[in-house]
Amino acid sequence: MKKIISFIFVGVMFLNIANAQELVSKKGFTILPEAGDIVLGFDAVPLVDLALNFANIMVNTGQTAGHPGYVGGFNQVIVGKYFMSESMAIRAKIGINTNRTSATTYFDDPIDMLASPLDPNSWGEIKDVSVTTSREIILAGGLEFRRGHNRLQGFYGAEALIGLSHSGASNKYGVKITQDAITNGFTNGDGSTLSGRVLSSSTGNAITFGVRGFVGVEYFFAPKMSVGGEFGWGLGITTTPRGKDKKENWIVADSKVEEKETKGPSKGSSMGWQVDDGFGKNLLPSAALTVNFHF
Repeated sequence: MKKIISFIFVGVMFLNIANAQELVSKKGFTILPEAGDIVLGFDAVPLVDLALNFANIMVNTGQTAGHPGYVGGFNQVIVGKYFMSESMAIRAKIGINTNRTSATTYFDDPIDMLASPLDPNSWGEIKDVSVTTSREIILAGGLEFRRGHNRLQGFYGAEALIGLSHSGASNKYGVKITQDAITNGFTNGDGSTLSGRVLSSSTGNAITFGVRGFVGVEYFFAPKMSVGGEFGWGLGITTTPRGKDKKENWIVADSKVEEKETKGPSKGSSMGWQVDDGFGKNLLPSAALTVNFHF
């Protein structure tokens, strides 16, 4: 009898271990992460809002709920993982965003207006062109380790982040600065004076660096789909350079145009050790509630 009981106990133990190692749904789909899984993370708050409103727990009827957006604190940044094993994953965040905007102002040629003030049909058209640009790069990586039972998983680890951002502007003007233009009071297309106008400006490259430890929990409500939340603590540093401006000035004494480049009026830096909720990507990754999809 003792041998039979011992055999049953050992069998149940191995069965529990097997079930713990490979938790599957009723249809036979694996629920928990596996080696080789790729994960994309999204902001879970809109889904929680939708679920609560659907359940009539809140007064709001769901009209403000939306699809999952970027993970909190990481707008325009893709957040993901790659599982090296069931209990260890590589975390990654990447955002490479650029923007270029051009604006053109058309106006009557003041030289033609001066030559034929009573004949608008003979006036030609010239233009000022303004171009603004911006660039932002966010890269982060780290290691995540996991433990837990059944659908509930705990995780912890560390990651580092580096970010670069830059913005600038350039201008091309239709009216050239000459003695006649100054004497006759010509202006740019926006009505500003010719002398002292900005040819280009740049903020320089702002640099962000962060290192962070984190801990969190994740619950798999369906095969390869989970909701998780995490907090962390770490160091964040941001430096902002002075940048530079290039202006075009009329030198009265020499009757000529001078281009002069000057440094920006200010620069700055920030640094902090603290719990990262509220830091955001300007210093550190931010605490977040996420919904995760494995594939």
